[in-house]
Amino acid sequence: MYEHRYRENKQHGVRDFPFDIYKVKHQSDTSIILPLHWHNEMEIIYLAKGTAIFKVEGREFSAQAGDAVIVHPGEHHSGIKDHSRETCYYSIVFKLSWLSSLQHDRIQEQFLGPIQQGDIRLPAYLSATGPNAQILDYFRQLVNGYESRLPAYELSVKGLMLQLFAEFFQHGLVVKSAEGKTNQGREMHQQIKLVLNYMEEHCHEKLDLDALASVVSLSRSHFCKFFKTQTGMRPMEYLNYIRVNKAAHLLLTGSYNVLEAALECGFQNVSYFAKWFKVYMNMSPSAYKAQHTSYT
Repeated sequence: MYEHRYRENKQHGVRDFPFDIYKVKHQSDTSIILPLHWHNEMEIIYLAKGTAIFKVEGREFSAQAGDAVIVHPGEHHSGIKDHSRETCYYSIVFKLSWLSSLQHDRIQEQFLGPIQQGDIRLPAYLSATGPNAQILDYFRQLVNGYESRLPAYELSVKGLMLQLFAEFFQHGLVVKSAEGKTNQGREMHQQIKLVLNYMEEHCHEKLDLDALASVVSLSRSHFCKFFKTQTGMRPMEYLNYIRVNKAAHLLLTGSYNVLEAALECGFQNVSYFAKWFKVYMNMSPSAYKAQHTSYT
């Protein structure tokens, strides 16, 4: 599990190769497999094992092993397990500009440019049992090529990405962008951004439902319903997830013991911290610290 941030500002890949693939596995006792977040890169989520429900800008996609979900830059997305079983997915994250050529050519003008400008969109969901299932083989090739790191794998990966985009156009899967959100949709979008940003910035403080609800001027009951609808998680559940991930990061530095990391991230009780840490990391804080310390 990689470090979570609502507004992900980490660099994916490296400056001269802005492409990365993350393998994310979750055991059967974890329901949230991808907390709500967004970033400026495009992302392809390829589900390799299990079943899950992915949510992108309010649209839900029930995915089975072999299916894929495509997330455009700036879109809110999250995921939960559909059944109590292990899941594994690959998150393919890249900058659209990386596919462009230095020279403004027909490829840029007719295909890549309109996607970058938001005029057209790639399909949001591809099913392994659908009529265009053969396209999903590109995702498997991308994962294999990237993990093998053979000489010149960068050329293979970029070539596969361009072939993949060509397949989308050749099979008529690219569509014109729909009208923007309704006024109500835009307002809810801004409200959840306010709350989640507030949680990120103040998670080390003592927060309760009243404090969180006041950020968007809602009653406790309305706020809880609103938050669960938007994120798929209860407010305090999401807050604990943020805190656990921040605490895990502190433990990795080697400068904090378990108690210090818990207190620094807003937990008032080390037993309560240990309980939630095991829920999200599938091990105790001390085991996590010992395991990762042994790698350094």
